Amino acid sequence: MPAHGSFPDPRLDRWISSAIANQLPERQLSLSLEDASALAYFASQEAQACDVAVVFSLVDACGYQRYFFSMDNVLLVSHSLAYQKAWTAAALRIPTHELALQVQPGAELYGLQNENGICCIGGGLPCWSQGQLLGAIGISGGNVEQDLNIACKALERFSAKYYALTASRT
Repeated sequence: MPAHGSFPDPRLDRWISSAIANQLPERQLSLSLEDASALAYFASQEAQACDVAVVFSLVDACGYQRYFFSMDNVLLVSHSLAYQKAWTAAALRIPTHELALQVQPGAELYGLQNENGICCIGGGLPCWSQGQLLGAIGISGGNVEQDLNIACKALERFSAKYYALTASRT
């Protein structure tokens, strides 16, 4: 029997639950297929604007590849590098161009570059939203500056059209 002789009111319970749910921020747990497709589209447009053939890879926060494309006439090595860049960015939660600085002789992470699957070449960016890692993208096909530029612009364009995605947690 309920305390103090009162009976629970299911309408009140529903109203309270609804009010609480409306106050909680929406949590984006992963990049949807639509998100991945939009990021890939923006990356391909940026690559075309730079006249660079690239491979695009998107992994989820666990490092599983969820989306991939390859433009015509791209170097064969770019297929594995794009995935490795995306995987490394997700696994270490850091852009690969920043990791490249940290694995230099005498730097804090020196030696990590020798681990299987780690890619310390710029072009891999983690995708953060509201402090949560949703996945990462990897671009390969141009030089490091071109790959990084294409990846950054893809995140910028996605953020302007849909919701904020950043390469850093903050």
